[in-house]
Amino acid sequence: MLAGMTNYQFNTSPFGARSRCHRSRNSSRGFSIIEVLITLLVFSVGLLGYASLQNRAQKSQLEIYQRVYALNLVDYMVDQIRSNPLAQGCYGLATTEVGTGFSGSYTCSAYGTAQTQAQVVDAVNEWSDLLKGTGEVINGNSVGGLLNARGCIVYDSVNETYTVSVVWQGLVETIAPTTTNCGATSYGGSTSKMRRAVTYVLRTATLDS
Repeated sequence: MLAGMTNYQFNTSPFGARSRCHRSRNSSRGFSIIEVLITLLVFSVGLLGYASLQNRAQKSQLEIYQRVYALNLVDYMVDQIRSNPLAQGCYGLATTEVGTGFSGSYTCSAYGTAQTQAQVVDAVNEWSDLLKGTGEVINGNSVGGLLNARGCIVYDSVNETYTVSVVWQGLVETIAPTTTNCGATSYGGSTSKMRRAVTYVLRTATLDS
């Protein structure tokens, strides 16, 4: 025994060192399984939220694209009506909805000459094909246009106006459009909450016969 050191000091110092080492190992033991599971849970919830956000963003982009495409289709038909004034009455489709669900070929012989009537027939049938998306076909399905698109043209002979409408199926339910009855029961039943629509009212000039 060293001088000046008691039995108590000599005997307990090694045990105290071992106790300190044991506490040091416990303090640096790492994460427990519960902590890892909680971290994974929080991370998974974050990933699900991000995926949901991406899905909504993609749907919004597709909705915007479809609306722009529909406006272009309306503009196309409005230009056709303006460019063929002698047979403008032939463009009034009444209750006929071209595009999705329309088969055969549109015809008209009530206005203008044979040549101007043929111009109407070509324009309406081409419009119907554009609405169906026949410009691009994958596995036998037309995918180059809007989703279940239909086109309507209502002619008001009193006011000499044409109401040109394009309707299509949206991706989520929303407020039904009220500007046109085109395809009124074809999208989401009588409520039409899946129906989207763009409409243009064209007033034509009165022509002398």
